[in-house]
Amino acid sequence: MTIGLNRKLLFAIVSLLLLLADALFVLINYRTDRAALDAALADDGEQLKEAYELGYSMTLANMEQLATFVAGDPRVRETFSDAVDAVAAEGGGGGGKQAAELRQELYQSVASGWQQMTREYGVRQLHFHLGPGSTSFLRVHRPDKFGDNMDDLRHMVVDVNSDHKPRQGLELGRIYSGLRGIVPVFDLHEPPRQVGALEVGTSFSLLVDTLKQSVDADVAVLMNQARVDHATWQRPDDAVLADCGCFVEASTSPALSQLLSAEGYIQAPLKLSDPVRSHLVWIDGAPLSVAEFAIQDYLGIRDGSDLPVGRVVFWRSAEDLVTALKQATWQNILYAVIGFILIEAALFIGLRFVFRQLELEVDHRTEEIRQLNSRLEVIAHEDYLTGVCTRRYFTERLGQECNRAERGSSPLALLMLDVDHFKRINDTYGHPAGDVVLSSLGELLRANCRNYDLAGRFGGEEFCLLMPGVMPGDAFNFAEKLRQRINRSIQIPGQEGEYISVSIGVALFQPGIGYQELIRAADEALYEAKGQGRNRVILAASSAIAV
Repeated sequence: MTIGLNRKLLFAIVSLLLLLADALFVLINYRTDRAALDAALADDGEQLKEAYELGYSMTLANMEQLATFVAGDPRVRETFSDAVDAVAAEGGGGGGKQAAELRQELYQSVASGWQQMTREYGVRQLHFHLGPGSTSFLRVHRPDKFGDNMDDLRHMVVDVNSDHKPRQGLELGRIYSGLRGIVPVFDLHEPPRQVGALEVGTSFSLLVDTLKQSVDADVAVLMNQARVDHATWQRPDDAVLADCGCFVEASTSPALSQLLSAEGYIQAPLKLSDPVRSHLVWIDGAPLSVAEFAIQDYLGIRDGSDLPVGRVVFWRSAEDLVTALKQATWQNILYAVIGFILIEAALFIGLRFVFRQLELEVDHRTEEIRQLNSRLEVIAHEDYLTGVCTRRYFTERLGQECNRAERGSSPLALLMLDVDHFKRINDTYGHPAGDVVLSSLGELLRANCRNYDLAGRFGGEEFCLLMPGVMPGDAFNFAEKLRQRINRSIQIPGQEGEYISVSIGVALFQPGIGYQELIRAADEALYEAKGQGRNRVILAASSAIAV
């Protein structure tokens, strides 16, 4: 009887320990799976931020290019110059009769172009400013409003009129936040005299709509109420979201208010130095992945302010991720229950065998985790469409190679490639055809690389190729052969005999320059190739001596 009791006690103790072990097994695997989910959210958040920064910089570049184009028109320059003189002669401000006539003439000269810019580029502002400071002469988007001084709001205009240098950036405004490009306007005299500034601007609405289409996620831009109030920005009281103390500048979904008050949403403010904040929230029981980061405006950047102007929020359904986590958890629970039953049944005849099975299961799960981490690392470094490396990884490697070339005085070449008329391909044959072209170009670049070369996608249809150890003359010859090979190899899908062409800029590493200067030199050579008619190779001016 004593032996029986001892056996039952031993069985109960071992069973209890086994039960605790099974529970621990489920917990460990759950935490591991949750950590993998959090890592996937963080990686996705970084990619969304990169997509935003690319779209933001391209929007600003478009605004500045449009402003430069309009400001360079001789008729615009002459009319605006005469108008500036008329305003000065008529007492300043909005001027008098002559200034009004010249204002109308200036409006007529840009009206047709203004309509095209609003239609094709989403431009919302075309504004001529008088200097010094910022006094409105002509709002093409609102020609009846002029003569008001905006020194306290248009800081970029004030700075452009002060140092005659173009600028671009985000700036708070009286009605909405503008993504603006501002350039000086000069008269036709020799030497030319700056007579004012031209501002071309758009709103965040265009950018967030474009981002939603490209990344398949809803986007919102929220402005800090403290920064808005400090800038004397006037908005109705009902435009403030009480839950976050912010203004909704732009949003692709009316569900934003639900998101900001949803279970799990983090209300803590973001700093400019903070990484992307990625987390899960629930709305009506449905999980959403949220990624948000702080942004700064021109004034904050110029003055070194630590207070961000606002933040960008991305969100989309996380149903697949959460479902996968639940399935993995229930699968682990099922494994534990089955293992417990089997071990209980065979406890007296095979404890060692059962423990061995548990070890194998743990090893199996560990290998799955290792493979998942490996896949995540590949995703972080490789562009999913073209198979070449991402811009972020390419830039890291370029910096390393520049340092190595500096130490060892070894040659190093950088090629920047851009598909000619790629927008026309997308617009004419559709984005699937454009994707096939980019994928084929990525495959061709990888096939023509040496083992120690590195091909990357720099953004959109722009690619880059890093060639360590290549001699200056060989780099240019290789680029020319590559251009010819692309011109006869990559055909537009469905268009027999119609091949793409590329423009290539080549830059050679020179001692004492950094990787950013090398990128800039290659990029300038690329755009010179574009300017000379495309489908050609141009060697950067800074590299010509080396050749």
